[in-house]
Amino acid sequence: MSTRRDEVVALRPGGDDVAQEAAQIVSQWAGVELASRGIDALAEASLLVADDLAVLQPVKSPDGAEQMLLTAAVVCCPSRWMLSEKMGQDMLAIHAPVAKYAEHVGAAVDTYFERITAEKTVWRSNWIIQDHPALFQPRIPSAPLVKNPDQLWIRMERQTLRRLPKTGGILFTIRGYQQPLPEYLSRSKEIASNTRTMLERLPDDVAQYKSVLLSIFARCSNDFQMMLRNTSRFFFTDPQFSRGSINSANEIYVV
Repeated sequence: MSTRRDEVVALRPGGDDVAQEAAQIVSQWAGVELASRGIDALAEASLLVADDLAVLQPVKSPDGAEQMLLTAAVVCCPSRWMLSEKMGQDMLAIHAPVAKYAEHVGAAVDTYFERITAEKTVWRSNWIIQDHPALFQPRIPSAPLVKNPDQLWIRMERQTLRRLPKTGGILFTIRGYQQPLPEYLSRSKEIASNTRTMLERLPDDVAQYKSVLLSIFARCSNDFQMMLRNTSRFFFTDPQFSRGSINSANEIYVV
């Protein structure tokens, strides 16, 4: 943040109040009093937690409809997207590159936003397979960065959404985790089986979004399958686990 602030901290006109309220919620949770205000307070609060902080603000459109737009954010761990390109957009536009979002998730998420209260925080999780371990990845590489599938990483995000009671905005937090894919698969036979099942069932457009490494999978599909089999040993031949149970990456939970 000290050397590339313009890439990770952003504010739209009129976003100071929601940024301030979001920052105060984070700082109160951490037990720290902030010395700044507005977007500077949000940047200060972001240093108290491992999560990225994005704030959506209710804004009236020309036709009178209310939209939740991204107006303040501190995002140090983007997963191959640029913060500057997302500012001022609603959730549907923000997630435009996400395969099936508009079709399967968009309307439901927008409706759910209307029901989020200050008393109930909701959370969701997602995953993606990538070819680099950095958490700060604002750009998509022009070509795969590794040659073998055992060099891949799985990246997971835990996201929370909470209504801001004073401004009516929503604080959207994003916590990223990464682990080498072979190491992740070796954690349990259920994880290995679920991963294989999910990869086999992904539609082409979702697979394209979930990984930029389809060319690697095409060239090394046998190696990748061997890695899965070696990692899980006999797990895939065990009838109890051969079917696999898939946990949706887009379910929303109330906490």
